[in-house]
This record gives sequence, C-alpha cells and structure tokens, in this order.
Amino acid sequence: MIKQFLKDEKGQTTVEYLLIIAVVVVVISVLGSQLQKQLPGVVQKVFQGVNKKIDLLMNAANQ
Repeated sequence: MIKQFLKDEKGQTTVEYLLIIAVVVVVISVLGSQLQKQLPGVVQKVFQGVNKKIDLLMNAANQ
C-alpha cells in the first residue's frame, strides 16, 4: 500500500499546482505593495496626458 502511494503521481500534480499558486501569491503580494505606492503617480500622469490631448482637440475644433 505504501509503495503504491509513493508510485502514484496524482498527488505530485496537486503539490505542483499548490507550489505554483504559492509562488503566484508571493509575487502578487510583493508587486502589490510596490504598485500601491506607484499607482497614484502613474494614474495622475495618464490623466494629465489625456487632458492635454482633449484640450488640444478642443482648441483645434474651436479654430
């Protein structure tokens, strides 16, 4: 019974999936803290760029 359990590969795939999930969770948690710090600045720059383009289009339409 123990030999059959050791030869069974179904358990290994479960362990492999759990390890992959664990790595993904760690990566997300590490990047998440960095993103939380940098995201407001990035969003602000994006909206500034969008607003500049809208202003240019509006000025061009009024001329």
